[in-house]
Amino acid sequence: MTKVALVTGPSSGIGYETCALFARDGYRVVALTREPNGASAADLEIKLDLESFEQIQSLADVLGTEIANAERVVLVNNAGYGQFGAVRDLTESMWKKQFSTHVFGPIKLASVCLGLCEQHNVPLRVIAVSSVLSILPQSMKGAYCAAKSAMNAAHDSFWFDERGSESLESVSIVLPGPVKTKFREHALAALKPVISKVDPARQKKYEPTEAALAPNAPTKPFTASSADVAGKIHQAAAAKRPKPRYFVTPQTHIASLITRFLPHSVQRMIFR
Repeated sequence: MTKVALVTGPSSGIGYETCALFARDGYRVVALTREPNGASAADLEIKLDLESFEQIQSLADVLGTEIANAERVVLVNNAGYGQFGAVRDLTESMWKKQFSTHVFGPIKLASVCLGLCEQHNVPLRVIAVSSVLSILPQSMKGAYCAAKSAMNAAHDSFWFDERGSESLESVSIVLPGPVKTKFREHALAALKPVISKVDPARQKKYEPTEAALAPNAPTKPFTASSADVAGKIHQAAAAKRPKPRYFVTPQTHIASLITRFLPHSVQRMIFR
């Protein structure tokens, strides 16, 4: 029997480094990806669209085979992207896709995995990769902030709902600040359709956000690497007593303190 790591969003960035790190630690790594192409550092790639409950449920057979032979299972809900733009300018499909990717799909996947682990008496740890923006919203990032905040709440609720399960060992949330990945590139691509449809008078409001996502934009101070985040994910998987939260980068530690101790009125003055 071996340890099994199930990782979403495995093809690049945090997901790729997570797969590689678990593989080096002797895990059998199963990559759950929208487009299997051999790009991940995994033993097995399985096609998965997190926007489809039906497709997630249909994975029960193949995941059951992996879980039945496992010593323990770690599910890493890492897949995600940033849909930026003023909330008034986002379409229904943009909102739905953002929440399906970060909330609905990951929780459905966790539910399926827990059911299979209970069936085979295998311990399960669930780790969700969230963001500092889930606790400290920013301008022009409302949908992403809302989805990541909902991701936190949904995973915490999953823990409270299922903590009596003999299989569910822990649910942890990893909160990075800025990370050097292709996130900005993908966020810019998702932002372009929003900008193209807004009134020309409002397009000027988008210039700072567009500039911050540009390929030549300066890197923010204390930007972490994908490997840094993967290390925290592995720490949550290996800890004897996993913590509910793992912070990455100073920005996230500071944001946690600010949101814990300062009134919202003061927070808005600082971050307006």
